Amino acid sequence: MLWKTLATAATLALGAVPAASETFDLKVATFVTGQHGMSKWIDQWAASLTEQSEGRLQFEILHGAQMGPPPAYYDLARNGQADIVWHLHGATPGRFELTEISNMPFLFCSAEQATLVLNDPRLRSEYLDAEHRGVKVLALFMHPPGQINSNDGPILSLDDMAGKGLRPASSAVAKFIAAMGGTPVGLPPTEMAEALQKGTIQGAMIDYGGAGLAFGLGPHLTDVTEVYSYTSSFMLGMNPNSFESLPEDLQMMIDESLTDVSAEIGQVWDGLDAIGKKVLMDVGVTIHTLDGEARAEMVEVGNSVTEGYVAELEDAGKPGTAVLAMMREIAAEVGPVGAGCQG
Repeated sequence: MLWKTLATAATLALGAVPAASETFDLKVATFVTGQHGMSKWIDQWAASLTEQSEGRLQFEILHGAQMGPPPAYYDLARNGQADIVWHLHGATPGRFELTEISNMPFLFCSAEQATLVLNDPRLRSEYLDAEHRGVKVLALFMHPPGQINSNDGPILSLDDMAGKGLRPASSAVAKFIAAMGGTPVGLPPTEMAEALQKGTIQGAMIDYGGAGLAFGLGPHLTDVTEVYSYTSSFMLGMNPNSFESLPEDLQMMIDESLTDVSAEIGQVWDGLDAIGKKVLMDVGVTIHTLDGEARAEMVEVGNSVTEGYVAELEDAGKPGTAVLAMMREIAAEVGPVGAGCQG
């Protein structure tokens, strides 16, 4: 909760009027460990604002889901229980239907490319920001394309998906898993490791950084199939009243601090990919790639899922086709940037 502290500076000068300065304390909440690369980016961003504001902006940062499970974070900001949050759109299925088009299979090749697309002013102003009712969107961003992680042997074809229960990162990915012949099993990301250990699920669709670093899945996995098949979207958002309570110069400082940071944030996420992959390999997880035919079949299924999802939105009177077209157009303008787009 934003609160103001009036600090009176003592002075030794006889008869001088005490100087006064206001400090503004902001509570920041995230749902992953403070060791995650994005958590560290948020720490550095907050520290930079504190320095730039000469201490007028102060931040209490609560990492590691201290304020509740992942689905709670959007409403923590909307209700003012936290001033700033990091929210995973996939944790609240159906709430951000247009934003979640970005989670559809095989749209992007890296976090940098995907984040540049999602933060494009045209896309945000026309479609995406309006979905984030009750919260001021500071930035949208995406992780690197995710893989098929398994603890029940490799998945090298659509036939291998039969009977497999996989945890999806979003409702879009759940549709993709089902279309491939698997069974999507919804649960919070913080419960994946335990579910794998107990056999409640046989795998998860998640990126290397998430599997190896954020949620420590390595000891509970046997195989990863590299498909680079989807991305998950996130929001860094702020309670509007908290923002409006700040002096104008501090409001501008926060806005300017998040201008043109998409490439930077995307590069942070892309950098986690190789690190997370090494963590998994170091604990004995075997990495697989698909042959050309198997990949083509998976891409065909993914494209059909995207078409079906967009058709559902259109049937509900929502501009799914226009949003998908704009995302693809901006992705073409951005080009294949980022480590994941090489090769």
